[in-house]
Amino acid sequence: MTFLSKSKYLAGLQCSKLLWYHYNAKEDIPAPDEATQAIFDQGHEVGELAKTLFPGGIDVAKGIVDFAQVLPQSLEAIKSRKALFEAAFSYKNAFARADVLNPVGKGQWDIIEVKSSTEVKDINFHDLALQRYTYEGAGLKVRNCFLMYINNEYVRRGRIDPKNLFIRDDVTKQVADLLPKVEGNLKGMVDVIRLKKRPDISIGPQCNDPYDCPLHEMCWDFLPDHNVFTLNRLGRKAFDLLKQGVTRIVDIPENYKLNVTQRIQRESVKHRQPKIDKPAIRAFLKELKYPLYFLDFETFATAIPLFDEVRPYQQIPFQFSLHIVTAEGEEAEHHSYLADGSVDPRREIRSGLKSLLGTKGSIISYNAPFERARLKEACKVNPQHSTWWDRTEPRIVDLLAPFRAFHYYHPDQEGSASMKAVLPALTGTSYEGMAIAGGGAASREYLRVTFGDATSVEKQMVRKQLEDYCALDTMGMIQILDRLTELSE
Repeated sequence: MTFLSKSKYLAGLQCSKLLWYHYNAKEDIPAPDEATQAIFDQGHEVGELAKTLFPGGIDVAKGIVDFAQVLPQSLEAIKSRKALFEAAFSYKNAFARADVLNPVGKGQWDIIEVKSSTEVKDINFHDLALQRYTYEGAGLKVRNCFLMYINNEYVRRGRIDPKNLFIRDDVTKQVADLLPKVEGNLKGMVDVIRLKKRPDISIGPQCNDPYDCPLHEMCWDFLPDHNVFTLNRLGRKAFDLLKQGVTRIVDIPENYKLNVTQRIQRESVKHRQPKIDKPAIRAFLKELKYPLYFLDFETFATAIPLFDEVRPYQQIPFQFSLHIVTAEGEEAEHHSYLADGSVDPRREIRSGLKSLLGTKGSIISYNAPFERARLKEACKVNPQHSTWWDRTEPRIVDLLAPFRAFHYYHPDQEGSASMKAVLPALTGTSYEGMAIAGGGAASREYLRVTFGDATSVEKQMVRKQLEDYCALDTMGMIQILDRLTELSE
């Protein structure tokens, strides 16, 4: 008999092809990448903390995946009338394990689904609908269904307070509305699983909604370079073009409505030439005042705050790179900081930058609102620094601005104005071959070696890689500015 777990049921709701692969060609589904695995790991950490809200609760068949072993242990555990974690039940084609089954009333249970997100999503109701269908079918009396998720207004002060960290919403009605559809959905999914060939499903918004599909690369590999999905800010309209048989930007009809930057991109790709607006670039460069301070932060954001006065998922800078060019033609001097994890790094970052940024000159960042917000938050930790911040903030300049406005655009950017796209297109310098080559990887590696079980040798190696990566971010900004200066002449 074919059983569908919660994850497979949700996969079936998202895409029939994905569901078919799970049962007929599982080996072709890529393993979760590091970013996805980090999300899973954080979800597990949040789930463990949530259990502390149910003292005396029982972990049912902890570490066991085979439902043939989990089922009898769950049936035995319900006799205890205690909160149960990961208890499993099956009914017809459904199999589900509840994050929490909490005993209430006379022989009733509440289902509590724990999420590491900060909001309730429609897909969560479908998840709980399958659970309720399964548990009631197996003979349990379910009273209510709850979603428990992260309160993003919680601020840590001292030890983590799970009661205030979590929000618990009663979603019984939303689940009840979906319940009548579950059995029909399951039947349709079983029919899909039994197909000899995979369903012919075209790419569409479902490829990234509600989750990024692991088959994305395989399903999208038919698209050529400079395809319509790389057109800046076109969004879901690209699927309309695809339905009309248009895959390449250069094949978009002339009468198709495009905005100014999209037309620039199409012409740049068509003629294989960069677009350079020299007057606009010169106007941007004229705003810069020496000395120039090129600043970049690396940050982490965790569901469970690591330090006091931090909210869930608040971006906490743990590293900065600062290159200073005192005058035109002068060599840049480099300063950096990388937190050791023993204290809230915002205080040390604020103090370090306060002594380095001086009182005049432009502070240049790429996507400067991000750096501005982090530095402002760091100053808020100690309000006495508000005066310094008020004097410093007006000096911040966003190097992204001329690229966001398409004053410069190279076809190799593929519609993106990010530094990872601009730097190689404009200067030839890239992050290729670096052990750490992106902000997400930097955050994950820092957390892993700083708060995880890394050896001292590994920790030292990763910290060096972090230093190299962050330094390239600020040196790359210098190269970008130098190249813009050349092009403006």
